[in-house]
Amino acid sequence: MSPFARWFQAEVRRREGGEAELLLPVREEFLQGQGLVHGGILAALLDSALGQAVESLGVKVVTAELSVNYLRPVREGVLLARGFVVHAGKRLFHAAGEAWLEGERVAFAKGTFYRVDGG
Repeated sequence: MSPFARWFQAEVRRREGGEAELLLPVREEFLQGQGLVHGGILAALLDSALGQAVESLGVKVVTAELSVNYLRPVREGVLLARGFVVHAGKRLFHAAGEAWLEGERVAFAKGTFYRVDGG
């Protein structure tokens, strides 16, 4: 486990067949000055969910591009992020996903991932 993953503490709930689900309880250190979850935390959660979805296909990747759209603010609770592979190429993989809080979508993302395992 990477140092970032140990600090972030997102729980991988499911990771198979080009799909992944992660859970992340909101912690105080995730909040910005207005008491809302910092956008970078949501971006990191979605990046992780999309990356886990791609890596469930048996490849190692790094993020080449990530685009996040925020829909509503988050103050507290447990976030659920779902990611799925849209396209799997030889070197580039495209994925998309959403972040949810108590049944409400709070953000969505799309990303491109570059294969680094030499396959």
